[in-house]
Amino acid sequence: MSESEVDDVVPDLEAILRQCIAAIPPGRVTTCGALAELLGDRQAARWVGTWLVEHTHLEECACHRVVRVGGRLGRSGIGADVQRDLLRREGVAVLPGGVSEEAIIGPQELASLLGIEDEDRPLRKLRAIQEDLRKKVIITPLPADPKDCAGVDVSYRGQWAVAVYCRVSWPGGEKLYETSVVERARFPYITSYLAFRELSPMLSVIRKAAREDQLADVIAVDGSGLLHPRGMGIASHLGVVIDRPTIGITKTLLCGQMEQKELLPGGTLAVEWEGRHLGVVLRSQRGHAQPVFLSVGHRIDVEGCVRVIRPLFAQHRLPDPIYWADRLSRALARQLK
Repeated sequence: MSESEVDDVVPDLEAILRQCIAAIPPGRVTTCGALAELLGDRQAARWVGTWLVEHTHLEECACHRVVRVGGRLGRSGIGADVQRDLLRREGVAVLPGGVSEEAIIGPQELASLLGIEDEDRPLRKLRAIQEDLRKKVIITPLPADPKDCAGVDVSYRGQWAVAVYCRVSWPGGEKLYETSVVERARFPYITSYLAFRELSPMLSVIRKAAREDQLADVIAVDGSGLLHPRGMGIASHLGVVIDRPTIGITKTLLCGQMEQKELLPGGTLAVEWEGRHLGVVLRSQRGHAQPVFLSVGHRIDVEGCVRVIRPLFAQHRLPDPIYWADRLSRALARQLK
């Protein structure tokens, strides 16, 4: 995938979800999980439920035909009482515990109504992109110590994404440059699909830094690298697209197994995933009690990740380039109306 193709592959998931809900015939209902499977991944069920509560309700909207697991009411933003009345008008038997099982449409029946084949499901297509890009990740030592390191992070205010790029010296950690961009978020947050939400604003702010001759030797990303269920977190995705060394940094471990030993200040513990050593748990040399998780992004190895990041901690849990990018992106997001 090239930089120019990034926006082209991101589907309008909200529009697709509305089409799926509109296909539910009167007198029948479906569940958030069934809709998530129709989109291509059961993990999207939480987003579907959130969208139902928060979406802009239109007169023709059929959101009342979506129920909880087991037929229970309450996922629609219109309220359970209104939902119950609308379903009863359409002939759905609503019992004290919810709708009858006979009224519930499963994902396969709903797919037939829409004429959707397995290969057409949008999240399945995105997984195929991740699996293809995974083959292009390069794990290799850095050719030389970097002169600088940048951190990128994205914060949100409603539908707006604020991406910040902060460049610091290496190994001193002196802040040298920072910049930001604001653009509309085009994809929701769904676990393991973060790149399709944040890659576009990250690329925009990195291009801005490059135009001003501020592109760092290594870029640290607030997100996973190869320690990802499909081995293609946003740090790796970004690294492959821009073909530069990247490091994934997270506060939680998305996947993998770690050594069960005491972690001293400045120390590391290995993290393996699918039999490969792809990252570490790293605690600040300054003694912050909570560690972070580093994973290989692209064009770097585990030892390089540790060597680059270890000197860049000040008094915070996160290393400086990510800390400053996170802090500024949050501040700018709060200023948006």
